[in-house]
Amino acid sequence: MSIPVLVRTLVGLTLFALAIAAQAEVLKPMVLAYSTAGGDVGTEAEAVRERLTAAGFEALGQYEVDGDVTVLVFTSGELLEAAAASDRGAYIAPLRVAVTRVNGELQVSYNNLEYFAHAYRVDRSLAGVMSRVESAIGAQETFGARGLGPESLARYRYAFGMERFDDPYDLATYPSTERALAALDANLRARKGGVREVYRVRIPGRDAILIGVAIREDAGAERDASDLFKMTTVDVGERRHSPYLPYEILIVDGRVEALHMRFRMALHFPDLRMMGENSFLQLRRSPAALEETLVEVAGG
Repeated sequence: MSIPVLVRTLVGLTLFALAIAAQAEVLKPMVLAYSTAGGDVGTEAEAVRERLTAAGFEALGQYEVDGDVTVLVFTSGELLEAAAASDRGAYIAPLRVAVTRVNGELQVSYNNLEYFAHAYRVDRSLAGVMSRVESAIGAQETFGARGLGPESLARYRYAFGMERFDDPYDLATYPSTERALAALDANLRARKGGVREVYRVRIPGRDAILIGVAIREDAGAERDASDLFKMTTVDVGERRHSPYLPYEILIVDGRVEALHMRFRMALHFPDLRMMGENSFLQLRRSPAALEETLVEVAGG
């Protein structure tokens, strides 16, 4: 074989190997840390909190969705640095860890930060953070999708014509972030729209604040906008997606936004059917109802 032919062959094999490797790098939205038979949701949640705080994570808040689901929210210095790396990177700041009772079993699960970093276009590896979480509470398996590659996540949308990451709900605009925060605080205290605060985190070096909220029908929210209605409609699989909650509102440079539900829910449930039982079609009124609720809270 001549040298030019050999070089072309080696280059071709290298490119082929890289293509195969790229295809093999698929990510899923959720991680099951572990499951255990029986037990109490609150007791298990407290044990999870202790392990993660001992591992250096900061506890931001807790959301008792119902008697079977509690979601804990954490952050860390590495996550805040990653969040500060882009204008709208704040969405990557929270680590959401859920304890969910399913058929007598407790499932402890969390959002896969590497998956969401690509979807939120954060150009930072969070492998180190994920390793610390795994060491603290485990990583039995990833779940929630057949798997998506980094490039697919960066331009993700569920179907043609639906929203991407850069098509959020525009909720309100104020002269400054502090003015926006003051209006939002007043409405959250008043539980406008049945919405209350679960946590907030200010992004260092950015004029940005992320606020996680609970949207409760029993507090006055419209049913189609409420957390429980949406989750009991679609989150019915063997492995539950409870770390979908809580929903986030982002204030950045005086502008108040939230990820569009048709993007955010699809990103967390990418394999969910469009039609039929427990499908997106059954939530067809929810994106507009949610927008209306969040606009009210933002004072838009």
